[in-house]
Amino acid sequence: MKVSILSMQRINNYGSLLQAYSLKKIIESLGNQVEFIDIKRGENQALNDQCEKLVLHNDEKSRNWFVKQIIRVKNKFSNLEAKKHFEQFRIDKLEISNTNNDTMYDVCVIGSDEVFNCLQKSKWGFDSQLFGNVKNAKKVITYAACCGSTKVEDLSEELRTAIVAAMDNLKSISVRDENTAKFARILTGKECNYNLDPVAVGDFSEEIKNIDLKGKVPKRYCIVYAYKDRISDENTINAIKKYCKKYNLVPIAPFGKQKWIKNMKPLTPFELLKAFENAECIVTDTFHGTIFGAKFSKKLAVIIRDSNRNKLEDLTKRLGIEGHILTDINELEKILSIELDRAGIDCLLKDARKEAFNYLEGNLYQDVHK
Repeated sequence: MKVSILSMQRINNYGSLLQAYSLKKIIESLGNQVEFIDIKRGENQALNDQCEKLVLHNDEKSRNWFVKQIIRVKNKFSNLEAKKHFEQFRIDKLEISNTNNDTMYDVCVIGSDEVFNCLQKSKWGFDSQLFGNVKNAKKVITYAACCGSTKVEDLSEELRTAIVAAMDNLKSISVRDENTAKFARILTGKECNYNLDPVAVGDFSEEIKNIDLKGKVPKRYCIVYAYKDRISDENTINAIKKYCKKYNLVPIAPFGKQKWIKNMKPLTPFELLKAFENAECIVTDTFHGTIFGAKFSKKLAVIIRDSNRNKLEDLTKRLGIEGHILTDINELEKILSIELDRAGIDCLLKDARKEAFNYLEGNLYQDVHK
C-alpha cells in the first residue's frame, strides 16, 4: 500500500526527525511504500486567529506555560552546520526532497509528536489535517499522537466544532499519554490505543553500530540535553558542575546550547544516539531526551518541573524509570548513582515494539479499500 505520514519532520530537532524516521521504517517493514506530507497553513483564517488569541489568553493564565512556549520558539538551532545535518537527514533517510501533499494515499498516519497541540505558537495556525481531515487519503489513523499543552476546556466553541469534525475521520486513534487519551475521548467518545513514541520502539542498532565519535565528544562526558539555556538555574548548574568535577566528566550539550557549557560541533541524528550510548550519564528535562537516555544510556536524571510534569511523569511511568526522576537538584548524585535497569527496560521496549507493530498492522490494512 501507499502510506503517508503527517508529522513534524520539518522541525529542526533530533526528536522530531528520529521519530519520523523510526515510524517510516516500521511501516515500510510491513510491506508499504511510505512518503511524508507536510503540515499546511490553516485555510480558515478565523480559526488561525482564534488559535493565536487563545495562546495569548492562556499565556496570561499561566506564566509557566508562557515561559515554556517562548523558550520553545527561541530555542531553535541557529547553527548552520546543524541545520545542514538535519536537512541532509531529511533527504537521505526520510527521502524528502519536495512535498507530496497532492498525492493520493491508501492510508495517512498522523503522528507522532504533538500533532494535536493547536494552542501553541506555530506558522501553520489551525490545520484540520492534523486532527484527521486529510483529503488525499482513503483512510486516516494516528500513531502515538499528543495534544501537548492544549486542553479541551481552553478551546473556543468554533475550534472544538472543527476539531470534532476532523477527528470524525479517524478510523483508529493511538496516543502516547493519558492526557491525550482524555482529550480524544472527550471530543470523539472513542477509546484510544496507547503506544510509545517511535523512537522508543524503533531499532537503531544497524544505524549506530559503526559510528565513530572520536574527536567529536570528550573521552568521558555527561550529556545535558535540554532546549537552549533551559538549564539556567544557578543551583542546577552548580550541582551538575560539581558532579562532573567529582567524577572527572566533561558536560556537553549536543542539543540546545547552554551558556555555561562549551560549544561543540553538532552531531548528526544517528551520531547523537551513539553519543547517548557512550555517555557516562544523562541529565535532561525533555521528552525525547528521556527516551534517548532510557533506551541507550547507563545513568539518567530526568528533571521534572511544573511545566513538564504531565508529560514526563507519564513517560517515566510507561518506561518504568520513575526512580530516575529528579525533583530536587540536591539529589542529583543520588539519582545518578542508580544504574538504569537495562534488561528490564529492553524487555519493556521489546513488548512495546510488538504492540506498535500489532496496532499498525491491524489498522493500516483493515477496511482500507471499502
